[in-house]
Order: sequence, then structure tokens, then C-alpha cells
Amino acid sequence: MKTRLRPDNVHARFGKNGMLKVTLLPADKDAGDFVLLEGNKAAYEYLGRLFLAHAKAQGCGFQISPNGAGSALFKKGSTLGLYLHRLPCNEKRRRSR
Repeated sequence: MKTRLRPDNVHARFGKNGMLKVTLLPADKDAGDFVLLEGNKAAYEYLGRLFLAHAKAQGCGFQISPNGAGSALFKKGSTLGLYLHRLPCNEKRRRSR
């Protein structure tokens, strides 16, 4: 029986050092803003597996960042991280006082 990979496991197993660049492209006056996800074939396979694992995971949030957890994955010049948030959110809402 296959075990499902969690996002953390996908990251540990398939994420290679310096394989992905994530940055904001200059605004296009006609089309708006774009986020650049740049990488080789392995980077896109990693992202695909990460999205699939996150879709099946128990938690609703997962993040990696060029300046935090998962930083080795990012190429030099990456200015943005990735935060995946699946709905419906399973986090309990905090009471405001």
C-alpha cells in the first residue's frame, strides 16, 4: 500500500538546492502584476507533487520561503516565498477581545 506524501515529505524528498526562482515581474500596464515561477523540469515536478500532497494533507497551510523554512530550494534572486492555503480552513478561529 502506498503512503501519501505530506507537503513536508515532498519537500524533503524532491526539493533540490537552488531549483526554483520566485519573484514579482514588473507590472504590465495592460495585464497587471505577475509572479514568476522559474525552474527546470524537476522544479515543476516538485511543485506538482507539492500541490497534490497539500490537497490531500490534513493541515490547511504550508509555506516555504527564500529567507526561512525551505530556503535551500530557492535560486538566488528569489524575492517571494510560497504560502499554500487550502479551503475550507481547519484552523480554529481565535476570539477577539
